[in-house]
Amino acid sequence: MRIGTIAFANLKRRKGKALFLVAGIGIGIGTAVALLSLSGSLREEIGSQLDRFGANIVVTPHSDSLSLEYGGISVAGVAFDEHRLTGEDVAGVLRIPYRKRLSVIAPKLLGAVEVEGRKTLLAGVDFSSELRLKRWWRLTGGKPEAADDVLLGYDVARAVSAIEPLPGAAGRGRPNGEHHPASEERFRIARERLIVAGREHRIAGVIGQTGGAEDRMVFASLGHVQDLLGKPGQLSVIEISALCKDCPIEDIVAQIRKELPHARASAIQQSVRARTEAVDRLTRFSAVVSAVVLAIGALMVFTTMMSSVVERTREIGVLRAIGFRRTHIIKGLMIEVAVISVAGGVLGWAAGLLASRLALPYFTEAGAQIEVRASLALFAVAVALSTGMVSSVYPAIRASRLDPSEAVRHV
Repeated sequence: MRIGTIAFANLKRRKGKALFLVAGIGIGIGTAVALLSLSGSLREEIGSQLDRFGANIVVTPHSDSLSLEYGGISVAGVAFDEHRLTGEDVAGVLRIPYRKRLSVIAPKLLGAVEVEGRKTLLAGVDFSSELRLKRWWRLTGGKPEAADDVLLGYDVARAVSAIEPLPGAAGRGRPNGEHHPASEERFRIARERLIVAGREHRIAGVIGQTGGAEDRMVFASLGHVQDLLGKPGQLSVIEISALCKDCPIEDIVAQIRKELPHARASAIQQSVRARTEAVDRLTRFSAVVSAVVLAIGALMVFTTMMSSVVERTREIGVLRAIGFRRTHIIKGLMIEVAVISVAGGVLGWAAGLLASRLALPYFTEAGAQIEVRASLALFAVAVALSTGMVSSVYPAIRASRLDPSEAVRHV
């Protein structure tokens, strides 16, 4: 009679205990799979949310400056060896090896112009990328469409009387120019046209107060501003939002510097550190909880196998008496545990995946998905098998050491 046949026969005879062990291992593996799946989706969600907070890499023209001092009095510095950014530099950024990790590339041209007799900073931007980069903007009105459309910062709009408050309106504007009823706005646009740099422009929208530099700026399309300032093809700065969940942002910065030796690329470290710390905390939390649950599952397997050895003393004694060796006893018990562990691993992987999908909407925004990965399924089965086998080593060895003559006395 083969050892495997005896092992499967024992599983059939003790279905209740086998199902109990499968459920115990399945719960442990399911909890680990659910936590790992959720943490993976949360990492993606956190990365996406942090990427919405704006640029984490800024590219500016490289220049050297010399501070001047005469007779103990500091005078204005002199800049020399100045370089300029152009549209070709944007194409250069898209040639770096890590280009697929770049979420948004937002080129800009900045210049001082007169707006209704006031000196104001004018920014030429690509609105399609700028609005993706500045997702926290709350626009009253709409997105610029024509070349002469402009967006006004809150302070500029107030200074030129382009907005007026709405009494009793407590709501805020919606992100990035989604149109909404005036009753939800804190102010409304009071005029349609504005003179910028000696030309008439249409006010497409007003950016709600941000507390930043945007409040004191006017935004227009990049090509139009290049024409107004007489700087065709030129750029002042390139802002980049990089997806760096899996790679050091320093690598991307180094690649940009290599591709654009005449430019200065620098990372905004606060954003990167916040993202890295959040991801690390999630990973550590999931690992600790998974380890605790698996330890409980291993203890359950150990306890059940020890009680099983006691219950099967007579059976093991008969097997030893008819010629089965210690290795045969160990092998038979290990086959039983392996079958139970694999079944528990598969059940736990399926249950964990289902649980994570049901729980995901409570932890992330709509649209987040749980990725079905074959590697996670293999990992679940491998961990279940390892947990079951390690927990059963001592009970199996103890069973193999039973004295046949002592065991047969119970027959």
